[in-house]
Amino acid sequence: MPDREPTAAEERIIDELDAVLPGEVDRRKFLHGTAATIGAAMFAGCSGDGGGGDGSSGGSTPSEASGDGGTSSTEANGFIDETEAVFTTPWKTEPSWGHTHVAEGRGYWEDAGVPNIDGVRGNGSDTESQNIGTGNKPMGIASMTTALSVYPETDNTEALDMSMVGLARGRPLLSLIWRKDMMEDRGDIAGKTILAASGFAAATIQVYPNLVGVDPSEVTLQEGTEEVAAPRLANGEVAAVWGSIDLLPVYQEEVDAELGVTPLTAFGGFPGFPIWVNNSWYENKENAPEFMGQVMTGYFKALKWGLLNQSEYLDYLKNEVNQNLQTWTEEELTGQHEVNCAQAVTLDMKDEGLGYFTEDGVANVLENAGPALVDNPDALPSASEMVISEPWENTEKVTFTDEEWNQLGETAGMVWDLFEEAEASN
Repeated sequence: MPDREPTAAEERIIDELDAVLPGEVDRRKFLHGTAATIGAAMFAGCSGDGGGGDGSSGGSTPSEASGDGGTSSTEANGFIDETEAVFTTPWKTEPSWGHTHVAEGRGYWEDAGVPNIDGVRGNGSDTESQNIGTGNKPMGIASMTTALSVYPETDNTEALDMSMVGLARGRPLLSLIWRKDMMEDRGDIAGKTILAASGFAAATIQVYPNLVGVDPSEVTLQEGTEEVAAPRLANGEVAAVWGSIDLLPVYQEEVDAELGVTPLTAFGGFPGFPIWVNNSWYENKENAPEFMGQVMTGYFKALKWGLLNQSEYLDYLKNEVNQNLQTWTEEELTGQHEVNCAQAVTLDMKDEGLGYFTEDGVANVLENAGPALVDNPDALPSASEMVISEPWENTEKVTFTDEEWNQLGETAGMVWDLFEEAEASN
């Protein structure tokens, strides 16, 4: 069977496995092991064309299919070929995460001197954090807050062993979207009901009361889904929703009240989605700072191209990466891309370059979000222990001219303005 993304049939099985298998079991490893027993030929895509069920022209490696991300059972900390290493995204091949596949498919990694990086889709930031942190995959992208929430050792897992080397997306999507007729300001949450609009939001909702200085016990925190958030906010059943800012247009359409929006970044430089490396792999990789600098250079050049060339980027994803995107409406595609334009960058990145971050920003997350994300914040490493700065220092800085920066803001539109306003006093 050629290297490829999972087919639609396989993805449905993986989704079903998510409901029944323990969290530490790799679904793809389980699936392929089972397929070998019952006959892999029953799955579509094994005819040799390399096409995945989502329309991709390939992408996963034999090492990903086996669940070990390229590790050799005979090599304790290395990969079969370290120049052919997996770079994982946190989620599916959609506009928000398509830049990794652009870096591979359009030759940005090849131009940067690392031609054999294999960009693969992930199965959630929690899963990919664990994949990177345990060495199943050498590097990739995962949400900062989610990574911290699964970082410490538990009864079933070891502490993650990974470090941050750059920012794939500068800002988190998490925001409080609140009814101004039910709350006086962003801190008026005592005695109010707030709905966490996804599993990810539910895992991080305790962060917000801490940020505004309100005892979480004074707030009614409920869990829900994105589908029920808008009607419940519209009916006044909840005063606010904690979730993704990209759903703001849906809330505005359904709620007959003025809405306030408070992004998480209003409280400081919270990194969004870092690029992480497995520490053992990095320590044993020859010329690791230079290698990762080249990986990030290729990624950031692909990211800039995608941000500034909306039509070409979306067409490439639809036709070359994921043909299922052809069933999306133009509004869905451009809407996700517009939010991505606002989220991918921070104001500092105009001059400092894509991927820029500071150790102080990491420390800010650990101090303000750590106590709400984990039972024992002392189990988390310090910012200095979590950051490796040398790869960033070895990147070719990808910056924006004034004209390009203005274009980016125009494409991102309302969400760009919301972030700028929220961060004005930082």
